[in-house]
Amino acid sequence: MFKKGSKYSRKDIGFIYFPEKGRPRGGAWDTGYVRVGTDLIVFMNIGVPGRTEHDFDNHYDETNQTIVWYGKPNTNSNQPTFKKLINGEYNPHFFARWDNKNPKFTYLGIGKIVSYKDGVPTLDGNGNPAETIEVVLTCQDVEEIIPANENDAPVVSSFALEKHLEDFIVKNWANTLLSKNYDIFEQNGITVGRQFPTETGPLDILAISKDKSEYLVIELKRDRASDVVVGQVMRYMGWVKRNLATNDQIVRGCIIALKDDPGLQHALYASSDIDFMRYKIRFDLVKSEKV
Repeated sequence: MFKKGSKYSRKDIGFIYFPEKGRPRGGAWDTGYVRVGTDLIVFMNIGVPGRTEHDFDNHYDETNQTIVWYGKPNTNSNQPTFKKLINGEYNPHFFARWDNKNPKFTYLGIGKIVSYKDGVPTLDGNGNPAETIEVVLTCQDVEEIIPANENDAPVVSSFALEKHLEDFIVKNWANTLLSKNYDIFEQNGITVGRQFPTETGPLDILAISKDKSEYLVIELKRDRASDVVVGQVMRYMGWVKRNLATNDQIVRGCIIALKDDPGLQHALYASSDIDFMRYKIRFDLVKSEKV
């Protein structure tokens, strides 16, 4: 949809989402971020104040592909937008500019949350002391295919979107290790375990053991999974335990991602009911005969 490094104005972005009429006038489109479906469009000023004269200490490290971003005054992780962002229900697209007189923003990519912190001091629109949330994200291009190695062996590639990973796992469930012990959850003979609705948002895949003694909550991450995901899985597990499981049924969790980080490993060490699995896709090119 957007090309990393390219420049877009708010108007340009509006016509990409709404080709017929463009962006709505005023409202959230003229503020720091606006939601369109499950996409969160973030307009980030770096080193200069925004139109409301707020001058947040936003930062972008091009070498490490990391973003430090601050929410609007009086925002925190318990508010609906940030809850869904942290849970992975929203895809944050970051657009940055270093000149507040330039209507064009540079597209940095889709951010993946590394950490967040509430209660960071700032000022509200009237210059009064307030607090906000600080979010650290990475926006590496994990969807790019890794160059082939010197032995010309097939290489590992990441999915472009978690939706594609979900599609692949569901379609190929019978060929996964999980299928030996679990089936995707059904109700009245209908498979309903994909994007299963809960009060804390839809969980990616809900499975149940073949002997019906255990539920398995599966959370998918297309690239790196951090310790934030553990809290997300635990919330889903708690909901399943309270609303679906009987007294003698166990509820476990499973995180599936391309890779993990030390924070996730520490969290999993204290969470014996949650497992971590890595996925791999074999990728190769086969020359086609001319016809």
